[in-house]
Amino acid sequence: MTKNYKFDVVIVGLGPAGSTLAYFLKNSGLNVAGIDMVDEDGLWGKPCGDAIGKHHFEETGLPFPEGKELSQKVDGIDIISPKKDIVLRVQGEGFVINRNQYGRKLVKEAEKSGISIFLKTRVTSPKIQDNKLIGVSAILPNGENALFEGNIIVDATGNGGLLRRLLPKEWPPNEPLNPLDTNIAYREIRDLNYDIEEPSYLRIYLDQEISPGGYWWYFPEGKNRANIGLGVQGGMNYPTPNTIFKTRLEQIDIVKNHTDVINASGSKVPTRRPANTLVWNNFIGIGDNGFTVNPVHGGGMGYAFVSSYYSSQTIINAFQNKDFSAKSLWEANLKYVKAIGKRQAALDIFRIFLQRLSNDDIEYGLKHGVMKAQDAYETSVTGELKANMGLLEKATLALKMLGRPSLLSKLVIVDDYMKKVQKVYDVYPQSPLELNDWVSYVTSLYKEYKAKLGI
Repeated sequence: MTKNYKFDVVIVGLGPAGSTLAYFLKNSGLNVAGIDMVDEDGLWGKPCGDAIGKHHFEETGLPFPEGKELSQKVDGIDIISPKKDIVLRVQGEGFVINRNQYGRKLVKEAEKSGISIFLKTRVTSPKIQDNKLIGVSAILPNGENALFEGNIIVDATGNGGLLRRLLPKEWPPNEPLNPLDTNIAYREIRDLNYDIEEPSYLRIYLDQEISPGGYWWYFPEGKNRANIGLGVQGGMNYPTPNTIFKTRLEQIDIVKNHTDVINASGSKVPTRRPANTLVWNNFIGIGDNGFTVNPVHGGGMGYAFVSSYYSSQTIINAFQNKDFSAKSLWEANLKYVKAIGKRQAALDIFRIFLQRLSNDDIEYGLKHGVMKAQDAYETSVTGELKANMGLLEKATLALKMLGRPSLLSKLVIVDDYMKKVQKVYDVYPQSPLELNDWVSYVTSLYKEYKAKLGI
């Protein structure tokens, strides 16, 4: 016996993307279901650095974390060279949050406003009828089978894409994630036996020997607790990050001097440009599911917020127009690409270059001021390489890079292709009919770029 539910919108996954979408839809008047396999204590359980920029809350109107939801206010980030002798301080306000507490608040606020929340409910597959997505099959907490039907089904299940990867292969959202475009991360939250200096500054350590294709981090949560972890590029047969943590990070004083491990866990995160499309007929994929993430540092919460914010607007408009086709939902793509997607694509170009630098290259670039602190911040925010690549600046940079001529030539290539990919995203398809040709062009541009870098 299968229990049937009918909703306007069914959101599968109540992590940062799904719960914020439920929150944004709470006053829409729509009949919305939010489903997650975990209980309340497990909400937002995916491990990460837990840090997020203040501007993401300001851009989307989400409430700032407060009380138990806030672990640490952030004033900036220190980017630290492989030898640890050079520190690039990047100013920028943000928060280290208690993910579970903040996620609970959003879910409770949504539920109070009429959103139906189903926890400890495991979605097993999309329900497709006559080549149309009509809902999802699930197992309720009591073991009973259920069918949740809806006009719009939202996959917010993370990069695993529970629904996305089970859609028909000819549907564009069923886009595989290349392991090379991922980072495998592991982190521990530790109580420390010393006082942290300047806990309002996060620390990112660039060291290709410890974290190849990524970085290791030290994010304070008050004076005596820190979120410490690392990410390594996927698909490269590197040692697992938890192995590296135990064999390398444990030898470092600020890591090993602790009294307790509060939590330890790992996960895979996408580190690439956005999915070719977040939507299709009756379908929207948001957050890590749609590869909405900063490719350079792997931060996904803020990008999840943005994808949910614009998806909520699109959903409301779709119901006003009574049209749930890919053409109607395409608005979510257009808004996301304009707001943050084209920047994300440019940062993906930068990421591919960064992952192939040696420790010596990184040390040299930081030592000779190839990129100043403000330049680093602006690059991450705008997606434009701020190593000052104008004509006069190129000459100045060339003098700084006399000891690394090959690095200079590659920086020029990177700058060129960051601009090219932004222009390609400026002409993102206005309708689903144009998508295939556009994807072919993007694919060829990436192939050309990698060839010029010798990849």
